[in-house]
Amino acid sequence: MKHLRPKQDYIDRYDRITVNDCRWRENFHKNYKPSEELAAKAPSANFHKAVTEISLHYDLLFTTLDWYDKKESTIQEWMDRDQRRDDLLESARPPQDVRCLTCFSLLTTNEKTSYDFDDKERVLFFFNCPKGCMPRRAFFNDGEEFKSKTRLCSKCQEPVTERHERVEDEKVVTTITCKSCGNVDTDELDLRPKPAEPDPDYEKDRARFCLTEETVKKPREEKWQLEGMAKIVDEWKEKEKHKEDYEAVKKIQKLTVIDLEKVLVPVVEPAGYIKLQFGTPDMGRDLFLPFTVHDSKPGRTDRDSSYTLQKLIKKALEETNWRLMTDGISYRLGILTGRLRAYEREEDLLRLVREKP
Repeated sequence: MKHLRPKQDYIDRYDRITVNDCRWRENFHKNYKPSEELAAKAPSANFHKAVTEISLHYDLLFTTLDWYDKKESTIQEWMDRDQRRDDLLESARPPQDVRCLTCFSLLTTNEKTSYDFDDKERVLFFFNCPKGCMPRRAFFNDGEEFKSKTRLCSKCQEPVTERHERVEDEKVVTTITCKSCGNVDTDELDLRPKPAEPDPDYEKDRARFCLTEETVKKPREEKWQLEGMAKIVDEWKEKEKHKEDYEAVKKIQKLTVIDLEKVLVPVVEPAGYIKLQFGTPDMGRDLFLPFTVHDSKPGRTDRDSSYTLQKLIKKALEETNWRLMTDGISYRLGILTGRLRAYEREEDLLRLVREKP
């Protein structure tokens, strides 16, 4: 495997990023200095110090939990990407019949590399001329030829030629010569691995910032408590802001099914609707109650009968927690059927209040 590494390598990389982020935040809070105007309004220097410590605490609380929650999925994503690159590198085949632009000889390739600098996952093959002609050619596995950007002179901005020389496996020296103005520049690429700078506090900070299954419990509980308090405050603010709506909710008559019958019968019977009966209720998240009633008034058409009953029921239920369902009332041979819905949750009752004309 060229790209896929042992899982511990990815864990170490993720932890390093986590530590760097948390260190930056810690330094930001500790070194933050308020403006003179804001400092003048603060009761004392100790007050400013306390505010800084609190803001730092909660910033790190949420940040370390966020890094912890995303750790497994991020590491898996990195590993899947590198596995995918290895699979593609293994299975990709070079384009055929690639020829030298100088002598037209058939080129050969024994060098390939993954390439994703253009947001595409592809393999780049490098081709050599058997006669040593330059420049070399490079093609992607999908057949597209790789075109390097033309380098320009630092002085006159005209195209230049480049010559690369490797010096004892320690560096690559590139000589850039401009044919137009004669300017010569050199670049050096140091190939020697740079030793890691000593970081004596890293392991200590890793233990502080990189949470584990054992150390995540306490900050998780603190976050839940904080979010619970914030929710209570938000609910209190909401009720204060819409105080009139909540007062109206308190005035809504919350009727049981027996109470509902007592409200409807005195309204519909004088209008000629008798034998009101309720069916088996649907006791899901919301309560739906089917009903039937007989029209005893002779000569009334089915349309007039349905419309009149619907109007009576809607009016009778205006101040209650019951509503006639939007599918209305059906009529057949003097028997009318429909469904009623009960509203029990506060948010639903609020909606009833706000939907009133």
